Amino acid sequence: TWASSVGVDVSQHIAIRVSDIDRAARFYVELFGGTYLTRPFTLSGPELEPLFGGHEGLEVKVCLLAFDHGNMELFEFVHPREPMDELDQTRANLVHWCIQVDDVHETLARVEAAGGKAVHPVLDWGGAFVVYCTDLDGNVFELASHSLADAAERSIAMFPEAAP
Repeated sequence: TWASSVGVDVSQHIAIRVSDIDRAARFYVELFGGTYLTRPFTLSGPELEPLFGGHEGLEVKVCLLAFDHGNMELFEFVHPREPMDELDQTRANLVHWCIQVDDVHETLARVEAAGGKAVHPVLDWGGAFVVYCTDLDGNVFELASHSLADAAERSIAMFPEAAP
């Protein structure tokens, strides 16, 4: 297929909105061993305005982070500056993203020590562990001890109707 011939990688990066770009970058870099691809820099100009809602005079700070697998873009909107609301996840367009870790319990303890929160207790998903967390701005991410392919196999074992 065309997609396989061009090497599609949907895990290339995630972009999230944050209220304080320096604080958010430290949270992700320190917790997950990230590195700065860029320090925060400011973008503005009329060419960006249509991309972010058509706000005249748009100004946004951006910071690019790299991890062992995948990358992250942080966006802090300086103008217009709107408060960060915790969005009901049933209404969110981006429900969550996942970070695969060796030890979910240990990583959750580190997330909580850094100011993040668990949304629920660690769950056993057919012998693998998972927990959903929020970062300092309420962005939801998942910590999982297994790959998505492994999660699919476990899901089919628990819910046979899920088999393709």
